[in-house]
Amino acid sequence: MKTTDSVQCSSFLIDSLESAKQVEQYVISLRRDFHMHPEVGLQEKRTIKVVTEELRKMGVAYEIVPNGGVIGIIEGEEQGKSLILRADLDALPMQEDETNLKDVKQVVSKYDGVSHTCGHDGHTAMLLGTAKILSQNRNKIKGKVILAFEQAEEIGGGIIGILQRLIEIGADGVWGIHLKSDIPSGKISVDPGPRMSSAFAFNIILKGIGGHGSRPDLTHSPLDCFTDFYNHLKMMRLNALDPFKAITYSIGSIYAGSAANVIPDTLQFSGTVRYLQYDQGVKAEQEFKRILEKTCELHHCTYEYINEPKARDLCVYNQEDCAAIALSAVKNSIGEQAVYPYPAWMASEPFSYYQKYFPGVFSFVGIQNEEKGTGAEHHNPKFDMDEDVLKLGVAATLQYTFEFLGSDVTINFQPETKNLKELKN
Repeated sequence: MKTTDSVQCSSFLIDSLESAKQVEQYVISLRRDFHMHPEVGLQEKRTIKVVTEELRKMGVAYEIVPNGGVIGIIEGEEQGKSLILRADLDALPMQEDETNLKDVKQVVSKYDGVSHTCGHDGHTAMLLGTAKILSQNRNKIKGKVILAFEQAEEIGGGIIGILQRLIEIGADGVWGIHLKSDIPSGKISVDPGPRMSSAFAFNIILKGIGGHGSRPDLTHSPLDCFTDFYNHLKMMRLNALDPFKAITYSIGSIYAGSAANVIPDTLQFSGTVRYLQYDQGVKAEQEFKRILEKTCELHHCTYEYINEPKARDLCVYNQEDCAAIALSAVKNSIGEQAVYPYPAWMASEPFSYYQKYFPGVFSFVGIQNEEKGTGAEHHNPKFDMDEDVLKLGVAATLQYTFEFLGSDVTINFQPETKNLKELKN
């Protein structure tokens, strides 16, 4: 293995990939168990029971954070820094197909309407596999490893509970993994900078004056108002926003009317805006509100915010010094051929909250394998994973842990000064 100037020899006291191979079947069996027994956010009782039972078998001290998840701590025999390793526990409220893009899946959910169609079962299994190896090598750990199993990632329901406790415990860095459906199996992205978008949601009621379909001139139609607003919203990207800064936005729901010949009094719509730079998000919020106000005025309608659009600075951002350590870790554990540059993903993730308080890396591990039929998009009924990559995620996590804890690099990072509830609101 190659070493780098920033990594001490203690980083290589174990062969990360070989160690990961030794727990591969353990990780796969856990992943399949979680997959068969999915639980949606804040209802992960069985999942938490399995996680804590496994930690108990490893001799890892843990605590259950109400509406937050599970935190385990592995103390090394030598004093040093501390690192959070994070995974998510929850599944989605959606039906899973029994086949992927090519064949019958290895394992499917046993429960109707609930499924692991995002990869969290793999994330949790990989972290338990990593914990198993670390618990057997405490004498080689310089510092402390904090295991964070977060509840309700999909709805953001567990982040306040678990992260508040982690802030109280304290740490020097954080690492997380997300399996990625459009990255080839065996490849890993640890690029520096923005990796997933910040976002704001909106839910708005337009109010007009309804009436009979034969006399639209006697009404103020919220449908006409919305159509005009939507067309101007689509033009916002061209007319008001910086073309060199990524942003995407969409309407997800519209509710209005109940009969073909009745113009309704109200229309309700909702959607999201996603961006990688906070100033672009602020500009989008301002323009959104300006367009809404002017359009309603033009159509003699009013509006009410059920959920007011409000830009937040919560992009998933890989701190540059940590990303350099991660790049070294991937090369040293798996090989340079595994490194895969990948553009930012415009989805959003509560991992951004961790990175406001702790410098760190959110890595993408590819699971796309045409021969196995994996590669369907996340949150798709045909989503499936190439289980052969799970050992690579364990190896990269192990190597990053040892290299981060063993590194003497000064990390350029200023933690967030707002408290967590302020930041979320």
